[in-house]
Amino acid sequence: MATPLTHYTVEIEQTGLSGWINYRESMLTLRFSYERMLTSLYVFVPGNEQWPAYCRSSGARTAGSRRTEIVQRIAAELRAQQASSMVQINDYGIEVLF
Repeated sequence: MATPLTHYTVEIEQTGLSGWINYRESMLTLRFSYERMLTSLYVFVPGNEQWPAYCRSSGARTAGSRRTEIVQRIAAELRAQQASSMVQINDYGIEVLF
């Protein structure tokens, strides 16, 4: 049986060379902006210090302590959807290299 912590989707809203990454679970939605460059896509994610406040302001209080898990899920989905060769996670985002 899927729980909110195991059932999620990652969707890309594209508007030209930038757009939004939508992470959704049954009870929450988080949006992250991204920019596409010639050889990569960069998703901007609040850092560890800003993450809890970002989750509260997004109405996703329950995600406040789950940054690592959510960022890793987004990175894995982007790797699969973009057929990338490498995904790098840092303190402020996710870089998908083509």
